[in-house]
Amino acid sequence: MKLQSIVLAALLSTAVGGAMAEDYTAPTVAMSLEDGNYSAGFNATHSTGLFTDTFTFSYSGLPGEAVGFAANFKNKKSDINFFSATLNGKDLGVLNFGSDSKVFFEELPVSGLLTLVIKGEAFGSASYAGTIDVTSAVPEPTTYGMLMGGLGVMAFLARRRKQA
Repeated sequence: MKLQSIVLAALLSTAVGGAMAEDYTAPTVAMSLEDGNYSAGFNATHSTGLFTDTFTFSYSGLPGEAVGFAANFKNKKSDINFFSATLNGKDLGVLNFGSDSKVFFEELPVSGLLTLVIKGEAFGSASYAGTIDVTSAVPEPTTYGMLMGGLGVMAFLARRRKQA
């Protein structure tokens, strides 16, 4: 009787184990600054089943706009379907079509800490990878020149009024 209980428990744990959620929380990544943009890469690998992945990124620039994507390409033994994705609580585009699955976003206003959450299902041992870039709104040198010129004109007019 004990042997039957052990075998039954083993079978049930195997059947349930395939459908269990596999959650992954990556350590916070400091985004690197290159050519005026902050960027970082991310990836995850999953066994068969549901998953929720959380990636956190930090950058020290001014508020800006985020662009990025994540993708998986199906092969004979594995695949991923994305269900949903959010960046700081804002819904992102998700596409599952043919042999590829994608999460994509562009021009999302962001600042400080960024939290990307991706939910989906893996079939076989599957992985995906992606990148996120943040461009800060930094004024061009000509903008500063126009600002200084405008302030000079206003100072000139104010001085002229004072003298009149």
